[in-house]
Amino acid sequence: MQHNKNLIFFIIGALLAVVWVAGCTTSPAATVTTTAQPPTVPTTLPATTSEMTKIPATTAEAMIPTAVQVPAVKEILHEKGILTTKTFSTYDFKAMGFKFVYPGDTFRITITAEQPVLGYAIDTEQVSQMGSAQLTPHYVSYSKKVQWGLVDPSFVLEKATDSTKEFIYGNYIRTDKDGIDKVWTTGEVHPLTYIVDGRWMGFDPAYDNVQSFAYEITITKTGGPTKQSFDFYNATPQF
Repeated sequence: MQHNKNLIFFIIGALLAVVWVAGCTTSPAATVTTTAQPPTVPTTLPATTSEMTKIPATTAEAMIPTAVQVPAVKEILHEKGILTTKTFSTYDFKAMGFKFVYPGDTFRITITAEQPVLGYAIDTEQVSQMGSAQLTPHYVSYSKKVQWGLVDPSFVLEKATDSTKEFIYGNYIRTDKDGIDKVWTTGEVHPLTYIVDGRWMGFDPAYDNVQSFAYEITITKTGGPTKQSFDFYNATPQF
């Protein structure tokens, strides 16, 4: 028993000796030295963006094209008919879409006919009286001018067989007391009717043998009222 105790003490002592020797001979742990690095400065790279062409903002209003003021040109009448030396035909501007014709309204009128006719516009109120002698335009042997009587014409084409002319309503040619033709202007607004008239030939023996003949008329609206060089509301002669 005593022997066993001594053996245990011996082993414990041997172990302690081994531990002590190991502690003395083991090199101290190497100190890991961390070399100080300069502080890292974060590099900020400029944001990469795609270069795009900048398109200026366009408002809805800017997208609307500016209206160009161009006079409307529109054919408002194209008719064919038959006349004699005792008849006339009427074409009411109201039926063409113009209840009234205003100073400055412009029309292009073309008449072709197998015999020379008179073309002219009158106040629509006169149409019902066109059968009277005072409202029958004609020529006389002593003058080459149309004798209009009580007719107050505008847009006149005389002896038209192939005639085209543009007219501005409000301009009239009048013969003064000295027999001189002058341009007169007026500010009157009227309902107008256009007349194609073959009756003047009934006053000229040269057309005694003329029977019925064909004609064709075209009226084109070429413009609206524009500022004139005169006062529409004060009719004045232009010399």
